[in-house]
Amino acid sequence: MNKLTKTAIIVGDRNTPETTNEMELLLKTLHIESEVIFPVDLGKISPANFISKGKLEELRNLALALKIDLIVFDDELSYTQIRNLTKLTNTVIADRPRIILDIFASRATTKEGKIQVELAILRKRLPEIVHQNKAYDQQVGFIGGKGPGERKIEITRRTIYQKIHQFKIQLKALEKQRKTKRDKRLDSDLILISIAGYTNAGKSTLFNALTREHTPTDDLLFHTLETKTRKGFLNNTVGSVLFSDTVGFIRKLPHELVEAFKGTLEEIQFADLIMIVVDVSDPDFPLHLSTVHQTLKDLKADHIDSILIYNKADLYPEKTNFNSLLKQHGDGILMSALSQEGLPELKQKIINKIEDRSNKKSNEI
Repeated sequence: MNKLTKTAIIVGDRNTPETTNEMELLLKTLHIESEVIFPVDLGKISPANFISKGKLEELRNLALALKIDLIVFDDELSYTQIRNLTKLTNTVIADRPRIILDIFASRATTKEGKIQVELAILRKRLPEIVHQNKAYDQQVGFIGGKGPGERKIEITRRTIYQKIHQFKIQLKALEKQRKTKRDKRLDSDLILISIAGYTNAGKSTLFNALTREHTPTDDLLFHTLETKTRKGFLNNTVGSVLFSDTVGFIRKLPHELVEAFKGTLEEIQFADLIMIVVDVSDPDFPLHLSTVHQTLKDLKADHIDSILIYNKADLYPEKTNFNSLLKQHGDGILMSALSQEGLPELKQKIINKIEDRSNKKSNEI
């Protein structure tokens, strides 16, 4: 990983420290070091500056004293608020959606992924262009990071709408290709098992363990942007199944990204079984699990049979309390995808689910 090159102040709601801590990880993914967390009360949000004049003055002085590169708000700001805050603090301002969009831009590698990210960014910038009502240079990275396909051209409202329309057409063509592949899979009768979970829960590591793949993994958020599907062998009776590694979920995911990645995210609807992965060593995993369940519901995939996996058991210090954990959050398997502790139990659980499914189908005939 590259050395952290920028510094930031995080402005976050004092009542939700868990999302502020998450922002630190998001910034780390972009090689930005969080110098200070600046907690504020967001009971009353200023339409002009988001925070009160007193807090703004305090923030400005702190940024100047620490020679901060940017101030990041752990929430969504309007174009007017960003413009005003930039002027008043004389510092680059970013919000949560822009940080996440920058991460996606730096992670996209496939043609579809790049189009999806550029589409999301154009949609995000459209209100700014309309508000300014003047030519605007396109730059895929919001805070200076280079995104896919970055190029310098003048963008007017008309050309933005044209580009959005072009990207939509390209995505529809790619979705047709994906549908053809899906139809072939359905004809083959291979079971499809999707791996879903909060970002950085260890989904790709589990995918590698089940398929003997070598998908890159690291301790940064949103390592996987494109759905990857591979065969994995279970036993001589069931044989091989398909495992699919999906995009990680996160709280406050920008709606522009949800819309742009809709086709990719909705692939999970066609899974026969979903493995929901949580990082049991993270104190905030109950909140992460709630986000995953809500996202699956939004994607109309909450009715699909699932297995809950409490991953990173090697980092979980209270294994003796696991039964209590199950009572609180639901039946599941405690395992470590990295050391493969619990992997045989997971495979057996999958086999049992497949056999139960097969028996139900036989009884229906």
